[in-house]
Amino acid sequence: MKYLLILLLMVSCEGDNSYLYKVEPFQAQLVSQRYQLSEEGKVDIIWVIDNSGSMAGIQQSVIQNANLFIQEFTKLPGLDWRMALLSTALYENPYLGMPTVFDYTHPDPVNEFSQAVASLGINGDATERSFDPIIKQLNAHQSFLRPNAYLVMIYVTDEEEQSNISATAFLNDLVARKGGRLGMIRAYGAIEAKDLGCGYSNMYAGSPYETVIKGTGGNAFGTCTPQFGAELAKLGNEIVSIVSSPVVLLNKRPLPSSLKVIYKGAELPVGPRSMGGKWFYDPNANGVRFHDYGFLDVGEQYITIDFEIDEGQN
Repeated sequence: MKYLLILLLMVSCEGDNSYLYKVEPFQAQLVSQRYQLSEEGKVDIIWVIDNSGSMAGIQQSVIQNANLFIQEFTKLPGLDWRMALLSTALYENPYLGMPTVFDYTHPDPVNEFSQAVASLGINGDATERSFDPIIKQLNAHQSFLRPNAYLVMIYVTDEEEQSNISATAFLNDLVARKGGRLGMIRAYGAIEAKDLGCGYSNMYAGSPYETVIKGTGGNAFGTCTPQFGAELAKLGNEIVSIVSSPVVLLNKRPLPSSLKVIYKGAELPVGPRSMGGKWFYDPNANGVRFHDYGFLDVGEQYITIDFEIDEGQN
């Protein structure tokens, strides 16, 4: 049992100082909540594609390989995705997905997305911004982000990031929109940079793009790679993998060692899938993340999660 130590200073009439120690049991705050699991994953994807004068070839690469990216989403039944397409010109409206929703219900998503990319053109602003347009359009279209959906951003550009907002402030803004859950955000980039094998001057290392992409656990590749299509397919597959590893978000920070997940009256084992585990605690998302929902029966989709609130007691 944990105890709280209270120290009282006693001053006697003779002026002698003495200490009285009082030990009281620490009252742990316990939480037990019931959740209904859903087999549908949700992801909100925002593309920001540079439409300045030098981007024709890179845009064409995206169009030619759009099917390799989008087909990854159609492989997983029940995946609830939506996409938006923005340019790097702050004054331009979205090219796709805002305010009209573009999502998994569209009959021909590859063609629709490809046409939107083609309409970008190469007459956009010479000051290429990827962060500012996202903030502006999320403010203008507040229903785009769904509370329990992952947010994925994909930047495609041949220039440095030139937004007025810093990378740290940008990331903090997004984390706030996701209720403080950094683990619900992922950023990727197809970027022309010398250290990514493309171009002669721009560097990815130390750039605002690297701050946001690495800060969310994403990755970047060069725009000139011969495997551009394969990289897009890999990116799509990674996004699907993230979303299809479902998570139950907790409203309090738990003491990880106290977590228990109960299904049909039995405690589910925690740990790696290879060792028989069904779930693990994800501190970034502050949630219980399942390897999959293979343990679910059709007639019972409720679990109970018990834990002790982390109040710094360990």
